[in-house]
Amino acid sequence: MKRKIPWNLIIAKLKGDITKKENAQLNVWLAKDQNLQLFEELQTLWEKVQLKTAHYEPDTEFYWKELSVLMEKNEKNRDFLPPEKEKNKTFSIPHFTRKIAAACILLILALSGTFFLGQISTTKKNQTQTFVSMNGKSKVVLSDGTEVWLHSNTTLTFEEKKNKREAELNGEAFFNVTHNKKIPFLVKSNDIIVKVYGTKFNVNSYTSSDNAIVSLYEGSVALLAGDKTIMLKPGQEGNYNRIAKNLKIAYGDIEYAKSWTNDQLHFENKNIREICKYLSKWYSAEIIIDNRIPNDQSYTFTLQNEPLEEVVRIMARINSFDYQFLENNRLVIQPQTIKSKNNKPMQKTP
Repeated sequence: MKRKIPWNLIIAKLKGDITKKENAQLNVWLAKDQNLQLFEELQTLWEKVQLKTAHYEPDTEFYWKELSVLMEKNEKNRDFLPPEKEKNKTFSIPHFTRKIAAACILLILALSGTFFLGQISTTKKNQTQTFVSMNGKSKVVLSDGTEVWLHSNTTLTFEEKKNKREAELNGEAFFNVTHNKKIPFLVKSNDIIVKVYGTKFNVNSYTSSDNAIVSLYEGSVALLAGDKTIMLKPGQEGNYNRIAKNLKIAYGDIEYAKSWTNDQLHFENKNIREICKYLSKWYSAEIIIDNRIPNDQSYTFTLQNEPLEEVVRIMARINSFDYQFLENNRLVIQPQTIKSKNNKPMQKTP
C-alpha cells in the first residue's frame, strides 16, 4: 500500500496552529529517524523562508500546478505513517488554500533542488521573482511566460515592469524567451548583458569562473561585454574572458551546451571521452581521464536520473578501469591495475 508524507500535519506544526491530536499523530510519524531528519530539514528551511519572504507574495498560480507532481516525486522515497493511520493523515489538495499550498511548495522545491524565494508584487506589471537552484537541475516559468532551466548552484532574479523584462543570473541557465517585440528581454550576468526579444539560448556565467559563455540555439541575440557588442547567430557562441577582457565569437557545439536541460541522454557507440564530456556537463562534475585510457571501447546506454557513481560503476564493469571520487565534485578515471576496493563516493562541495 502506498504511503504518504503527512504534509497537513507538518505545515500545521510549522505554522504553529497544530492541535494536540494532530501533534500526537505527527509524533508517531516522527518516531522514525529518517522522518525526523526530513522534518528538521523542513523546519530549518521554513525559518529561512520566513526571513526571506517576510514581504513577499508567493506566485501561487504557477506553483499550485506544480504541487501534485512534486509531492508525488518526494513521497516515493520516504517511509510514512502506518497504513491504518494513513487514511486521515495524508495531504489532500482540495482541502488546502493556495496560500498554504504555496508555503508547502516552497519547502518541497527546496528539497528537490529549487528554492523559490518569492515575488514582490504591487501590480501585475511590476513584479520581481527570485529562484535558487541549490543542488540539482530545475525548470521554472517567469511571470512573462518565459521558460528557464536552472543548473545547480544557480540564482536567477527576474523583474518585469511596464517596459522592462530584466533577469540577473549567477550560474548557468537555458532560456526560452517569450516573444515580445516591444519589450526586450535582458539577461545580466556579472560582466555581460544579453539582449533578446524572443529566442532560445544558454548562458554559463558563474562568478567563480573566468569565462562567461553565451550559446545561441535559436533566433538572435546581442551580447554586450566590456566595450564590445556582437550579434550571435544560431550555432554560435560568445565567450568573454573576464581577466583578459576579451570577447570571442565562434561556432560551437550547441547541443552539448544545452544537453544538461534534457530529461535523458542517449549514447550510441560512444567512447569514454565523448560520454564523459556530457556527464561532466550533466552532473556539474570535473572528470579527469588518464591518457592511457583507450578510445576504442564504446558504450550504448540511456541516462535519466541515475547517480553519477552508479553510471561510472556500470561503465567500469563493461570496460574495466579504476575510478575514484574526490572532493569538489571531481572524478578520476585511470587504467585498472589491482581491483580497487576503495572507490570513494563523491563528496559534495561545501
